[in-house]
Amino acid sequence: MKSIKFYHDARLKALACLFQSKKKNAVRKALNVLRTGVWFEELRGRTGHPTAYGLGQRLQPQAYQRGLHHDNLWSKYASGKHLPSADTLRACEMILPGSSELLSDVAWAALDICQPLGDGGDALLRQLRPSIQSAIYEARELDKGRYVRRHAPKQPLQRLEGQAGLHALAATVILLREAHEAGNRARAFEIGRSLHRTLLMAAVATNLGYIKLELFDFFIKWIFPIATDDEVAMDLDRDVLCNQTYWLDQAVMRLEDAGLYSDDPNGPTRQLRQMLQVNYGFDLFYGLGPRLKLSVPTECASLEARKQVASHNVSWEWGVSVLSSGRRERWIPDHVLDAKVSDKHSEE
Repeated sequence: MKSIKFYHDARLKALACLFQSKKKNAVRKALNVLRTGVWFEELRGRTGHPTAYGLGQRLQPQAYQRGLHHDNLWSKYASGKHLPSADTLRACEMILPGSSELLSDVAWAALDICQPLGDGGDALLRQLRPSIQSAIYEARELDKGRYVRRHAPKQPLQRLEGQAGLHALAATVILLREAHEAGNRARAFEIGRSLHRTLLMAAVATNLGYIKLELFDFFIKWIFPIATDDEVAMDLDRDVLCNQTYWLDQAVMRLEDAGLYSDDPNGPTRQLRQMLQVNYGFDLFYGLGPRLKLSVPTECASLEARKQVASHNVSWEWGVSVLSSGRRERWIPDHVLDAKVSDKHSEE
């Protein structure tokens, strides 16, 4: 049996080079790495081929005939170095219908922050699938062909979390970019917290999980920095996010075994979302949430901000320790509550 070859390191290396690049199209190239990576991994998942070479032989056998020179483009697809050509996509579609849909999805455009969004948010949102539009716009107005945003600020975010995936991520990022460009940093931070949940669920419940390492790095580098309040920001790390996806997946499996978990076809991550609230316990709520940090030097931060970060992080560290040990503790124990109070007093 051939061992499965992993290409995450090659894609992460490509992203790391782009992160350091000063070129304007670096974000767009990074998105190409993500798009090509998830396309390649989905093809591998559907065919079971362990290597890029074997996958290429399966899907484009004419390019691998004996005596014929080839440059093994499939290895370059695997590492995100090249986007597949139209001919390659057609060949793959002949064998695996629908395989190129995620690669060419219009939702990737919303993640391209090379240029300011300006007033182009609605144009991008209208290209997303109807259920995503219904999360953003008033349903009655949509029925009349009019696009009127929902007034309740949290409702669109909750509805998007309930259908976490590429389109939900795209819509949430559009809302985040609008808030950031409007200078509404409190709103940007609120949207960022929602985006963290949506990203986590998408990595667990959709094909984006194939490239979760790369996806996490992209969001940490380019998207989450604009989700910062005046004094507080999320303190994110790729390895922590990976651990959180594992803990969330394990929690889902336990509920499935107990017959307590079922997907809602109208919102495939609605019940999953509840696990990131307090519904299933404070250990999941804090352990699957983000750590916080001050976005300004400590001496410049207000007492309230310092208290908020210190208190939150005590709970976060407790939640992470519980989940990493494989235990479940629905309620915060007294010694953790005492530590939260102690940290608050120490700031005063």
